[in-house]
Amino acid sequence: MKEKERGKFFVFEGIGGAGKTTQVELAGKHLESIGRIPRLTREPGGVTASEVIRRLIFRLVKEKVANPDHQIALFFAARDFWVREFVAANIEVGQDVLSDRSYPSTAAYQGYGEGADLESIDKWVDIVMGEYKPDAIILLDIGVDTVKTRIDAHDDPYDYKEGEYFERVIEGYRTMARQNWSNVPWFVLDGEQSVAKVSEEVNQVLSEIITRKVLRL
Repeated sequence: MKEKERGKFFVFEGIGGAGKTTQVELAGKHLESIGRIPRLTREPGGVTASEVIRRLIFRLVKEKVANPDHQIALFFAARDFWVREFVAANIEVGQDVLSDRSYPSTAAYQGYGEGADLESIDKWVDIVMGEYKPDAIILLDIGVDTVKTRIDAHDDPYDYKEGEYFERVIEGYRTMARQNWSNVPWFVLDGEQSVAKVSEEVNQVLSEIITRKVLRL
């Protein structure tokens, strides 16, 4: 019997307001339309234990008792559950995983945004992600002025930060994209375009990865 092909793993990144959630949903519909089986998820969260840790992180950040290193440890604890219970479980049976954020957010927010050690984050990535790093990271790039007009904080304490913090996070994302950080292909899309235009460009990226035109670096 022919071994089932492993599914693809796509991570959508960008600062709050970039349009990640919308584009993940549209990408899932596109993959369904071409006969694939997409599984949509988010980080932190996605499975029961990780959702519990997500709520804990947000509460501790709001109460200002969790420093960047505390946050990193908790994010990767949540991520460890998620990788094993959701990512690996789905891509190993040929289903595609599309995630609203993952470990690049930790590097952008806690590393570039709050000054945590990026080398330590690299080590966490290798330990927790292992062989399940994404096939592509899609960065929806927007500027600080756009963030201010789009952001809707809800329960996310990071969306209440000041403009300079957002600038550091945005530049962090751009730096990682230039470096193809974590040895994964990054695709930078202009998130200030219309939803339809961004979706069109996302679908082009999906097609490139699925048809193996882009291989892991």
